[in-house]
Amino acid sequence: MSKRTFSLPLSDSDRAYLKMHSVRQGKSPNASDDVLLAVWNGVDPAPVRAELDAETIESIRRDAVAAAVAAVEQHRPVRIELKQGAEIRTLPEGHRHPVFADVLAALSVRENVYLVGPAGSGKTTIASQSAHALDIPFYSTGAVGMPYQLLGFLNAEGRYMETDLYRAYVNGGVFLFDEIDASSAQALLAFNAIAANDLAAFPIGTVKRHPDFVIIAAANTWGSGATAEYVGRAQLDAATLDRFAFITMDYDERLELAIASNDEWTRHVQAFRRITRELKIRCVVSPRASIKGGKLLSAGLKWNRVEEMLLIRGLSANEVEQIRYQLPARKVA
Repeated sequence: MSKRTFSLPLSDSDRAYLKMHSVRQGKSPNASDDVLLAVWNGVDPAPVRAELDAETIESIRRDAVAAAVAAVEQHRPVRIELKQGAEIRTLPEGHRHPVFADVLAALSVRENVYLVGPAGSGKTTIASQSAHALDIPFYSTGAVGMPYQLLGFLNAEGRYMETDLYRAYVNGGVFLFDEIDASSAQALLAFNAIAANDLAAFPIGTVKRHPDFVIIAAANTWGSGATAEYVGRAQLDAATLDRFAFITMDYDERLELAIASNDEWTRHVQAFRRITRELKIRCVVSPRASIKGGKLLSAGLKWNRVEEMLLIRGLSANEVEQIRYQLPARKVA
């Protein structure tokens, strides 16, 4: 059997494993990551005889077991069952947001869903995964300012320039109206009839709604207007909101760890997010910071530089100081 290999930066589970090995070799488990790795590779850069009592050793063992369990759990796929009439179908295992099952259940009976959550929480991913699970096409649009962007128009030659909304309405499919709360009142007024009725007027004429047409409206707000974080959001008409079943979602940190490439950086991002929320500091710390940060670190950028680029940009010096005071100390290898 080949010897297990490790590389820097160490994940929490790898670090716990190497600490146990260091104890077995009579070395201190509290050394830096590079020293723990050196001991594993048979090199002793700073020979120190560790004198540990039974309680300390047991504590290290418990930490190692907990880290190993956490490593398994963060990558455990979610099992989803989809009920369609009398048939129950089990979806292939995969990493999905906790609210995915609720969204899928609503869409399976063709109920429109208003999915509200912070930027980068995975609303578009859920919409795409739902369409795939239901085996129907996926269409989408972003925020729109004019009705023709949803309904299409007749060009100078009299040819109808159709939209994704028209294609979904006529042919069936999941239609994602992303950032609906950033769209204009005129566009939403035209959208209302399409969301509620079995017939809709398009520039080409009145068309019948396909039985498999269903809508996901994705938003950063509940439709009640601008917030401190999302200042460009409009208040939505009650008639618009009445078309939807509301499902709220937040960042799925378990999924974030599974898809980002650097566990240490991702946990740093998650701690940064938690602290900004506790301090009520206005900023968005999404999983995109975890994903992008892992890539930038792998490209050779320094930790502090990546932090400046993705986390503390736009914050005041006082806010940064408050956050840093509460951030866990980083274990530098």
